[in-house]
Amino acid sequence: MGRDRAALGDAFGASAMLGNLIFNIGDVNATASMQTPQSRKRPRPIVSCLRCREKKLKCDRLMPCQNCVKSACRADCTYNQQPGAESQSPPKRVQLTEGEHYQRTIPAIAGVGIIEDLQMRVIKLEERLAGPNGNWGPIRDAPVQSSWPQTDTTQSTSHFLGTLVVKGSRSRYHGQNNRTTLLNQFADAKTFINQCSSDSALVGLAKEVQFLQSKSQLVMASPESLSGLDTFPEMQHLLNSLPPKPVCDQLLEVYTKIFEKTLRILHIPSLLRQYNDFWDNKETHSSSISFFVPLLTSILTVAVSFETSPPLPEYSSSWEYLMQDAPDLISDWLKNLPRKQTVELCSLQVQTIHLLSCQLRLVPVEEQWKASGVLVRSAMTMGLHVNLSQATNLSFFQAEIRRRLWITIVELDLQASIASGMPVMTPALDFGPLTPNNLNDEDFDESTPNRPLCKTLDEETDSSAQIILATCLSQRIRAMNMAQNTNARENIEERVKQGRELEEYLLSVSPHLRLKPELGSQDPSLVFQRVLLDISLRRPLLCLYRPVITNAPNNSSDTSFYEVQRVCLDSSLEILSYQDYFDPNISDIEVSNLNTYWNAFGILFQNDILLSALSICEHMRLSNQRSTIHSPSNDVSSETPSHYETHTKASLIRVVENALATLTRRIGEKNSNMKDILFLAVVLHSVRARGTAEQRVRTISQGAKKALSACRQHLLTSAAEQSIGLQLADFVQLIQSNESIIPPGSQPQLPPTSQMPDLSQSSLLANEFNNFEMDVFSFDDESFTWTM
Repeated sequence: MGRDRAALGDAFGASAMLGNLIFNIGDVNATASMQTPQSRKRPRPIVSCLRCREKKLKCDRLMPCQNCVKSACRADCTYNQQPGAESQSPPKRVQLTEGEHYQRTIPAIAGVGIIEDLQMRVIKLEERLAGPNGNWGPIRDAPVQSSWPQTDTTQSTSHFLGTLVVKGSRSRYHGQNNRTTLLNQFADAKTFINQCSSDSALVGLAKEVQFLQSKSQLVMASPESLSGLDTFPEMQHLLNSLPPKPVCDQLLEVYTKIFEKTLRILHIPSLLRQYNDFWDNKETHSSSISFFVPLLTSILTVAVSFETSPPLPEYSSSWEYLMQDAPDLISDWLKNLPRKQTVELCSLQVQTIHLLSCQLRLVPVEEQWKASGVLVRSAMTMGLHVNLSQATNLSFFQAEIRRRLWITIVELDLQASIASGMPVMTPALDFGPLTPNNLNDEDFDESTPNRPLCKTLDEETDSSAQIILATCLSQRIRAMNMAQNTNARENIEERVKQGRELEEYLLSVSPHLRLKPELGSQDPSLVFQRVLLDISLRRPLLCLYRPVITNAPNNSSDTSFYEVQRVCLDSSLEILSYQDYFDPNISDIEVSNLNTYWNAFGILFQNDILLSALSICEHMRLSNQRSTIHSPSNDVSSETPSHYETHTKASLIRVVENALATLTRRIGEKNSNMKDILFLAVVLHSVRARGTAEQRVRTISQGAKKALSACRQHLLTSAAEQSIGLQLADFVQLIQSNESIIPPGSQPQLPPTSQMPDLSQSSLLANEFNNFEMDVFSFDDESFTWTM
């Protein structure tokens, strides 16, 4: 009983103490409401990143911080920044207006507690920060040097790697690999091109080149050619317009030899069985024809880009159909598919091959990027991104074809991202279970119940090249995502680390898949497959490293920077060397259709040639800056790896000149662009120019005129061969006068403008040429925006 009384007394004592505590807090609140506010400690500036603040972690205040690096969320490492005035110290707290201060003092007079008062202050502060005119704002990828440092607005603003071009109500974003963006790297070239309108000789040459291009190039297909499709089904039109069997036989063989080793989409034995059954039973309109005819037509539209002329003259109409009308018919067929047929594997194969056809037909890269995004989502709608190894309702044949198709779709999406400078649409996935097996097509078919015994990676199969691409697909996608990061200087070590992984994959390619000098005398389709594989592996690596070189300071002596520069130079030289395999003038391959592969190389890799040549020019430009900045006694060459001594400036200039000659020789082709040639010529001569500013401008001007004159020479010769309407005497006069423009010798000297031949001298083309509207580049706004 005594023990119970003691416990009861303790309880009453605790209750009394709690009551006194509540009373004391109330007294404090009352006193605080009647007296002046007591001084409080100065709020410490918040210098931790927002994620560490949310997780209540200790932040090391780096960019990105160590916690975000360990959590694999570098992009979420964001800081709040308070810009302060240069002449005043940072304010101790957010300044409120008089009305806000009056509203906040009213609750205190009413006897609101300290906790409630602080809560209301926090709410007010959050509302102020969340407003459009808040004093602070999230800054991504901005280093925090000290507590609330003074930051220049030009440095804190996020800069894209591309260029936004606005013309009235129109706007277009050019990716980092577009010439509009690349020109910003070469100040002398940009200044010269923006002043080209004052040089009448240069403008006249450009007009003549573009006029001759309009005469020599084939007219691309237009939507107007599809009039009448609304009167009957697209399928019937595709069936009736299918080329004869000899044409299909030739083009089907071209497609399977070139693409069905690296970009696997089909199973060749099954395709050939369907192909033979189709021609044997063409008149019986079975359900399989409704998918096979579009599939076969899409294959033909890809292969026709590799065959410049039909085998017989009577097949010329089939060539014209496949190059102009057939791609649009395939596109209409895909758009009008019923909902259930859109999830057919064959329809997805048609869509994938159609995207490859768009690349060969020079559809704008932004359209290819949008189409690849749609293709990725179509594949994901069908579940191709899901690991179905344990699924029992799919045969091994179906699962394997799905793996091949998915890897090819992701590869096309990655290449479209590289070409357009836009993000990769494929999400981050584990591609290990989705990688095809190392099997030949003859090892399995539709009736195969279980997976056959796979060959080792050292053994060459029909899928070896695709497996190489698939094993490093995740790393290449991560490299491209990192390449989109504009802060190239801050994360150079991380880029080098990612780049070394890609280099390891390049070195780990099996010997039977590597390019070797002795391959020059072998089957050109085999060499082409090796080139396609190698360049596909190098493209993400160059995109990852180019921003580092572009944003490097003039006096950069970091060893990581030299490693980046070495890789870019070596890869660029390697890509440019691949032209020698297919160039009919110097190649060792003795086949009758070598021009076919030379043309295909120019279509698929022309942008790689241009970018590689510009990378070499960038290397020479940085070398010139180092030799100017550093004195002989403190030469940077002592810190530079010895491999730079193996490439002299003269040898690099010769390589770029060969690339320029290659682009010039293809000036009459559909995918050629005079602007690329002029751009590279101006950049090359801006890098090699010496002397005063006037002498440099003279050298650049002579180089540009020499390049355009060479383009005109090729176009005149091509026009004479095609007999576009000029008399032979007119061509002889133009060609002879044009040859007198550039005298033999190494000095790019040109005669006065008055001595240059004029196309308007030709009586037959005088009126047409004089009325020709030149569409070269924009000079009105003094910006090198080209044609949108």
